[in-house]
Amino acid sequence: MSPGSNKASAGRGAALPRHPPHSALHAREPLHQQVRDQIIRGLAQGEWKPGEVLPNEAKLAERFRVSVSTIRAAIGHLVAARVLARKQGMGTFVSLHGERRSIYQFFHVVRNDGVKELPLSEVLFLKRGQADDETADLLRLPRKARAAEVYKIRNVLKVGGVPVVLSDITVPCALLPGLSEEILRRAGPTLYAVYQTRFGLNIVRTVEQLRAGRTDAAAAKAFGITTDDPVLHIERTAYTFNDVPVEVRRSRVDTRNYFYLYDQAGQHG
Repeated sequence: MSPGSNKASAGRGAALPRHPPHSALHAREPLHQQVRDQIIRGLAQGEWKPGEVLPNEAKLAERFRVSVSTIRAAIGHLVAARVLARKQGMGTFVSLHGERRSIYQFFHVVRNDGVKELPLSEVLFLKRGQADDETADLLRLPRKARAAEVYKIRNVLKVGGVPVVLSDITVPCALLPGLSEEILRRAGPTLYAVYQTRFGLNIVRTVEQLRAGRTDAAAAKAFGITTDDPVLHIERTAYTFNDVPVEVRRSRVDTRNYFYLYDQAGQHG
């Protein structure tokens, strides 16, 4: 879920009231979840930029008028979701998508021997166009209207110099104004890092559908196989805060020497 280059003081409170009234916290949800949602609102409004440190637990407890243990539980949820990251002796920071741990959060392709390697992203092309109806619906854009104008990106992920994943990616132009191939190539090691550092969009959740199927011509050329060979097809919708969709990504994975691994930790209420 490219953070901006301008740094703000970690404790500034312009986006949210410093002491929200108790009426803002409703009894229908556990208190730590309500505080978590308030922190997410601050992140979505840009109060804390990617890579910045949050105020300490005592200051957050004072701000939200709750106990330190409630703050700790709320932050724990966001750390588990990798929206925030704790650094020993330094505090809690807004996660950066360019960091190694964040890249692995969204990259699940592993060598057959179980070894994980960091992928390198290469942009093949970027162009503007209209979203097809299915993609427009996933991105919650109006069909066949100028507001549905999108960027269409094709990129390849290479592991050890070998193409492993070929993706066609669709993102709304309105969310990434001024996007160019040069920005994609220079602003971060992954597309999610570009979204974050250049446009302030943090990818915090993805939904994927996986199925096996034949290879299309573009993937066959990239992988050095034929269109009769099978590949893994993945359709992913990625969301930022408040469940706003940012991209639809349709990928083909060469599974001759790789497999898809998703390791999910247990969720705690």
